[in-house]
Amino acid sequence: MKILWLSRHLPLEAQVRELRRRFGEETVIVQDEKPFSSAEEIVQRMKDGGFDEIVTVAPLSVIAKLTELGIKPLWAEMQDVRFMEDKNFNPESDVLLPGPPVRHFRFIGFRRVKRVGMEFEEV
Repeated sequence: MKILWLSRHLPLEAQVRELRRRFGEETVIVQDEKPFSSAEEIVQRMKDGGFDEIVTVAPLSVIAKLTELGIKPLWAEMQDVRFMEDKNFNPESDVLLPGPPVRHFRFIGFRRVKRVGMEFEEV
């Protein structure tokens, strides 16, 4: 199994462990931090690299287009949590975003995006 990690940020250790638990210990995770211009370009990168799965941090419109193109990306579910003391921060599963206010996110698990619905109204 070969997974494309399309993000400027490296996966957390907890995320790597979860991907290997789900897809096998031999799973290879390759980070690609280069910007992309379209969902079609992402699909081409997947094909060119021989990737089986993708985890991406992208605008919802791009993720929606990926699903239309037949790609069902993995979504790293992060929970916004607030702790009074920094000693509760776990670098293997958590991310601190500087503030103010400082925001603390904990990795929960992966979900597969099947479809993105967008509803619009006139301005």
